[in-house]
Amino acid sequence: MTVNVTPPSTANSSPTPSKRTSGRGPWFWLMLLLQLVLGAVFLYSSVTKIVDVYSFSLILKSYDLLPEALIKPLAIALPMAEFLLGAAILFRPAARWAAAGIGLISLLFTGVMISKWGTVMPYGCGCFGPTEATPVGIVDVGKDVLLVLAALVVIIASKKSAR
Repeated sequence: MTVNVTPPSTANSSPTPSKRTSGRGPWFWLMLLLQLVLGAVFLYSSVTKIVDVYSFSLILKSYDLLPEALIKPLAIALPMAEFLLGAAILFRPAARWAAAGIGLISLLFTGVMISKWGTVMPYGCGCFGPTEATPVGIVDVGKDVLLVLAALVVIIASKKSAR
């Protein structure tokens, strides 16, 4: 006795997405790209400050916004926070919170840049360590605004991709 087993017809069935591509719409890819960019920017920025804390303390002092007693602790704490946020944003479970932290720090930096608009800073803006003396302008403010916007997109995209 032979049993004829035929596979069920697949002619009219719709293809099912593989596990690799399911749930990876445009928000996922946009979030991934911005996570990589923000992570790279914050990690690079932090390392340039960590390896030369003394110069970064001079940069902070040149802004003339903080009491002398806060310069050294902030010269250590701020790059460490940038490093932690830059690393954390690369991991999906922490991405939304890291993006919020990056957004808040970048918003603070934006305010500082606006308050110093037109002022020639002896070490440049100090974003990536000491550079040439330049007046604070649209490029400095624009960089920080773009970081704020990128962080907001990561927050929004992480909510959309979680659905």
